[in-house]
Amino acid sequence: MEKEYNYKRGLLIYILSSIFFIIIGILIASGLSLPSSTTAEQPKAIMANVPVGNMVLPVSPSGHSPFVAVASNVKDAVVNISAESITETPGYHNFLPNDDFFRRFFGIPNNNGIVPQKRRIESLGSGFIIDKDGYIVTNNHVVKGADKIFVRLSNASEYPAKLVGTDPETDIAVLKIDPDTDLTVARLGDSDSILVGDWAIAIGNPFPQLGLDRTVTVGVISATGRQGLNFSDATVSYQDYIQTDASINKGNSGGPLVNIEGEVIGINSAIASNTGGSVGIGFAIPINLAKPVIEQLKTNGSVSRGWLGVSPQKVDKDLAEALGLSSTEGVLIGEVIPNTPADNAGLKAGDVIVKFGDKKIKNVKQFRFLIAENSPNTPVNMEIIRDGKKKKIKVILGDRSEFLTSGNKVKQNQEAKFWLGLKVETFTKAKAEELGIDFQPCVMVNDVEIGSPADRDGIRKYDLILEIDGLTIKSVDDFNKVAEKLSNRKKAILFYIKQGKTSRYVAIKPVNS
Repeated sequence: MEKEYNYKRGLLIYILSSIFFIIIGILIASGLSLPSSTTAEQPKAIMANVPVGNMVLPVSPSGHSPFVAVASNVKDAVVNISAESITETPGYHNFLPNDDFFRRFFGIPNNNGIVPQKRRIESLGSGFIIDKDGYIVTNNHVVKGADKIFVRLSNASEYPAKLVGTDPETDIAVLKIDPDTDLTVARLGDSDSILVGDWAIAIGNPFPQLGLDRTVTVGVISATGRQGLNFSDATVSYQDYIQTDASINKGNSGGPLVNIEGEVIGINSAIASNTGGSVGIGFAIPINLAKPVIEQLKTNGSVSRGWLGVSPQKVDKDLAEALGLSSTEGVLIGEVIPNTPADNAGLKAGDVIVKFGDKKIKNVKQFRFLIAENSPNTPVNMEIIRDGKKKKIKVILGDRSEFLTSGNKVKQNQEAKFWLGLKVETFTKAKAEELGIDFQPCVMVNDVEIGSPADRDGIRKYDLILEIDGLTIKSVDDFNKVAEKLSNRKKAILFYIKQGKTSRYVAIKPVNS
């Protein structure tokens, strides 16, 4: 009887325990699978935190990263750009002997074995669509000098593109296509709102010869406000780069750098690398810097910026102490260029500009951008410190683009005289980049008359003329003045020239000497 009682008691305990654990299991399962009133009201974009190694990463309810949505929304706005151009550079004809015979009787230029070579260059890069009308943003260095530009969309359709305008000083270009299909447009964000450590997603076409279209790479904002950088393929005057470790390689130039919301915060432009490939140091033009440039290019095809005509420098603690300043704010004028708005307004070397319009000057970068943001012919009231006293000066800004094209008030398109069988042009940074040589202010030989004194004494096309008769030659105007001054010279005239990497003196005798 006792055994039967113990058996029934044990069975009852077992059944009750089973029921208890079943109820607990149902409650637990319900808590995991059924959303509460709080979670049900949350948007679908909310991610769960999932531990991965030592990190906790957000994922969607379906288990995908948040970058999936970003890539999906942006990639169709990214385009491939192919820009073709023909360039003429010095080359070598090893099969021609160094003999006047070939020049005089067959018209074959010998040039000591160096002859111009024409070749077609194709530049491949990226870009992104900014409106339904077919406007596309890319880098200036992607389309520089191109006579043919083609754009390929994500659906593989290809269209010829018109170059609307370029701005080498920020390395921005705007193209336009006339598509027969609806376009996906990239949303422009606010680059001033980004912080170091924010997500950064680069989308572009690295190594396009491999067909790696619309590659997505992810990193963070590594730094902001990078400036003073020198790149071999572009000279950029206005630098305020975003630095990122999102992988950027050749072919990514002109593509968008976007935030976690899929908004464009930068235009991928350059990398710092000893290998030519990504090492995690890439640079993008902030979209807030680019927006006014893009609008001017769309409207006018070019960019107009205010210009003052001074060489500003940073005020450090030692300079502030020496100048009797209470702080390091402001910029010190190191030089005033003659016949410029600054010169006309009475600014002098040694002045410290502390206020431009209604804004206090904090540093050189801010000062340069403030000038550039104003249109030419804009009157501006400035506050300076001169000899320890504050002074107000009014200046009317000039046009920076006119100054650049004039080469410090020397007209680039001034007609050069043929003298001693030479014709020259003012040497420019753009020409130096095209030829792959270092820039220095001088003139470059662009024509040598066969049999002339210059030809006879070894002057060749692409030679740089630095001095004539001890006078520095920086422009066509300098060359013309010396030519006029020495037009009746009977004895040899001393030229200081640069051929390739070698500088040397050449004495050229006039024809009748």
